[in-house]
Amino acid sequence: MDNVDVLVLHGSPGAGKTTLARVISEILREADLAYGVIDMDEISIVHPSPGRSFARENLTAIWPRYAAVPGLRLLLPTVLADEQELVLLRAALPGANLTVCELTAPEAVLKERVTAREPNEFWREGLRRWVDVFHARDDRHRIRDFLVSTHERSEEDAAREIVDKLGWLGYSSRP
Repeated sequence: MDNVDVLVLHGSPGAGKTTLARVISEILREADLAYGVIDMDEISIVHPSPGRSFARENLTAIWPRYAAVPGLRLLLPTVLADEQELVLLRAALPGANLTVCELTAPEAVLKERVTAREPNEFWREGLRRWVDVFHARDDRHRIRDFLVSTHERSEEDAAREIVDKLGWLGYSSRP
């Protein structure tokens, strides 16, 4: 289980974490590279919510199965609440080479994105507030390894920038 490359796609709601995980997955599939995706939001859907640790505990339980895949590159879209959550995430993924990419866009754009995608005002308003909370933080630079904008560019372009920064293809993926 040592030396599994894990990319944490971190950022505000609406930044494009899940979307870019799908696009990066396709780039890796086309290159015939082993990859997996564990969406932290998806593995924590339970009502009533058992709390933030629920997703991490689920991740801890399934991590050994993913880590056993030879040459795996794991994509992990999530929002890291703070530096302590990053420490806990690292503990949940023993043997992982963890890299955190923060995705970013202007706050107004992020709010437009979450408003457009959510099914009702309850979820829209909750995520707009989360955007405010995320952008009020002063620790984001200490959590990320690098930053990629998802604003005014294609999803493919942003995904290829990430893959290039990671060196996962062994060459530049840009034409």
